[in-house]
Amino acid sequence: MRGAEQIVWPGGEHSFRLGIGELRAIEQRSDAGCAVVLMRLLGQQWKIDDVIQPIRLGLIGGGMPEREAQTALDKALDVASLYSLAVPAADILRRFIMFETDDQPGGEPGE
Repeated sequence: MRGAEQIVWPGGEHSFRLGIGELRAIEQRSDAGCAVVLMRLLGQQWKIDDVIQPIRLGLIGGGMPEREAQTALDKALDVASLYSLAVPAADILRRFIMFETDDQPGGEPGE
């Protein structure tokens, strides 16, 4: 899995990471696979947890303590609508389920 990434969102600039554990938690809380959650976000057919969980769990996966992650999310919800938070939620999820590496099969690492 990939390491944490710095992402600017309505709550500020923070490290986000979605590992296997966080991705599974998103699936459980959203009652759908991560790709389905991403498509709901992109298609503007999201549920509340589709927006909240990638952000909250991404902050936790990026190293933020759970209580601080919830506080950061609550502060963002004070200044941004759920609708506007759907965009960074989709971006966070996309970065950790759809990414390319530089390595090519059969090639030397870094080629």
